[in-house]
Amino acid sequence: MTRPLFPCQCCGSLAVSKPGNYEICQECGWEDDLVQAADPDYAGGANELSLNQYRDRISN
Repeated sequence: MTRPLFPCQCCGSLAVSKPGNYEICQECGWEDDLVQAADPDYAGGANELSLNQYRDRISN
């Protein structure tokens, strides 16, 4: 049985089995963090960069 996947907060690829479980996206390398998802300008926590900074980095 296949478990449903949720989109990565950073790149949008279906890569997370449970939101907020600190899984690392195999597509972009973002570690799923509910604090950073709620405040995308917060740098620290599971990821050194903020969610918005990381999105900018992978889009360039």
